Amino acid sequence: MDDFNGKTVLVTGGSRGLGEAFCREFARMGCKVILNYAHGKDVAEAVASEIGALAYSCDISDEKAVEKMFQDAGPVDILVNNARIDPYKRPADATDGEWWDQVMSVNLKGAYLCGKFALEGMKKKNWGRMLHISSIWAYQKPNERMLSYAAAKSAMHALSRGFAAIGAPYNITSNVLAPGLIMTKLVSERLTGEALEREIATIPLGHGESPQEIALAGINMIRSSFITGEVLDINGGAFMRP
Repeated sequence: MDDFNGKTVLVTGGSRGLGEAFCREFARMGCKVILNYAHGKDVAEAVASEIGALAYSCDISDEKAVEKMFQDAGPVDILVNNARIDPYKRPADATDGEWWDQVMSVNLKGAYLCGKFALEGMKKKNWGRMLHISSIWAYQKPNERMLSYAAAKSAMHALSRGFAAIGAPYNITSNVLAPGLIMTKLVSERLTGEALEREIATIPLGHGESPQEIALAGINMIRSSFITGEVLDINGGAFMRP
């Protein structure tokens, strides 16, 4: 499928980084883009205005709010489950259990809820595409800070396979994109120059990738009607499946 013109796309966490790149690419292809965000209204609305998208505020961990978002959006053709809680943004006063619940509520439960409600509309159209954004952390052994994040991303793979099985009779595909180092603005906020050099040293190709190139790889997966229940690892060789 080469023509996405006129398709309705919902990108969760669409105001920054990889989510923003997806929104921009789909808008360029003529899609009706719904840019979901939970925080940073000004930034989200600025991006949406620039690309002709609709900015929609919704906490995807809230089932009623997600249900309303899909009611307001109408049937969605393509869902990109990108929203997440950043593992580097843990509040200082959060207990281990509280932080685990926060990460799982957005990174996993939120992805499930968005997939669940998207699936209902896709079934009626007898067509749909889901892409769930995982991470190389689904494979790497996590340190203490990354433990909940890695667990949620790993579980997302099972979630996607479930949606793939449920959606297959309705021409609905569900796949996972698992990126490595993405060179977003957040990287410079999160890592010192020295830490970034150490990270890049673990990548055989010797560099990170731009959000735009990662988004295009995901869109190429969505183009196919015969890829479902699969994972695309895009990390410069930092993780190579046997």
